Amino acid sequence: MPISLPWRGKPESRPLLPSFPGAHRLIGGLLLAALALPALAEFVPEQARVETLGDHRGRNWFWIWGSNAPNMVDGRAYLFADDGRNLGQVSTGMWSNGLVLSHKRDEFYASEIYFSRGVRGTRSDVVTVYDARTLSPKREIAIPPKRMTALISTGLSVLSDDERFLLVLNFTPAQSISVVDLEHDRFVGEVAVPGCASLYPAGPRDFYSICGNGGFFHLRLDDSGQVALQERTAPAFDPLRDALLTTASRQGDTWYFVSQHNEAYGLRMTADGVEAKQHWSLLSDSERADGWGVAGNHGTALHERSGRLFVLMHQDKPENYQKPGTEVWVFDTRSQKRLARIELNEQSTAIGVSQGEQPRLYSLDWMVPMPGLFTAWIYLTEGEKGLTPLLRQGINLYEADSGKHLRSIGDIPLGFLNAVAPW
Repeated sequence: MPISLPWRGKPESRPLLPSFPGAHRLIGGLLLAALALPALAEFVPEQARVETLGDHRGRNWFWIWGSNAPNMVDGRAYLFADDGRNLGQVSTGMWSNGLVLSHKRDEFYASEIYFSRGVRGTRSDVVTVYDARTLSPKREIAIPPKRMTALISTGLSVLSDDERFLLVLNFTPAQSISVVDLEHDRFVGEVAVPGCASLYPAGPRDFYSICGNGGFFHLRLDDSGQVALQERTAPAFDPLRDALLTTASRQGDTWYFVSQHNEAYGLRMTADGVEAKQHWSLLSDSERADGWGVAGNHGTALHERSGRLFVLMHQDKPENYQKPGTEVWVFDTRSQKRLARIELNEQSTAIGVSQGEQPRLYSLDWMVPMPGLFTAWIYLTEGEKGLTPLLRQGINLYEADSGKHLRSIGDIPLGFLNAVAPW
């Protein structure tokens, strides 16, 4: 209501006071603001700064990355702690191939693509060296503008075991390897590997690349990064009968692959060549009849100390082997027997396992953030096309030994991410 204050002077000198409803609250607020001016004068805004991380070793920290579709021009990798905190992120250029993590230095690497006009113009490919404690770029090494981009990112850039050289796979569609000397920050040269793809380190200077005939291209570098040996091996598997998936997991000198027909292969790779060391079926006859099979984009992981191979599985048609998985099956690589089945909380596209005494199993998942009843109704009425626009990604953490679910990290930033890697 209008306010009326007593005035003892002449009427014509009476000050004009507001008479609208709530005017007393306005005046009170102005008086309080005036009283607060000294405090406001002391206010210091927060300044931008770079946070420094501690040592990541033994902390169960992990990275996730992918092409970031449909925003492939702005690739991302995200770092998370075991308790679910997002510790940071790095931008890795167009159609990210993810990170290559160093075990001997406080740094990591990414082979990146940039264009002078954002999405067009002059292309430049670089290997960027990042500081592991600040996640900031330290330096760049220019490489030929022909780096391969693919949905399956493991094996496209790898370190030599002594971490002196980084090898980057190219595709134009001619296939080759760029050799980068990390000690002297320089591009050394390019090696043609026609018909071969995905790289597997096998010692300080030896590498193998899987080829279309079931054999491997063997490359050895000398101390300056020049080619000391290049040869093709005899076929180690029959790709017409059963093709291997390129996302292998390593234990010592043995790389473990799974195949489209649900077989496991242990291939020993050394300076002397490739040896088919182990081969067994992941399925029993009844499980095969029930439609079980391998799943995911990056669907294997290995705990080196215990020799356990973790394989992402689902029930679907054999040709859908790259669709998300619902369970993780755990195998002993020595006895070739299954030890456990871990039922996942969500459908997973990738898994990873940390290497500590109490290892974690990480799953990078697809989910619909709606009650199950509504999700089922949409699926029954519209099928998968109705659910696709609603999909979001999240992460789940489990005890690798027991399969106990520890926590969920839901609704991570939008963009197609398809790999998870312990750090």
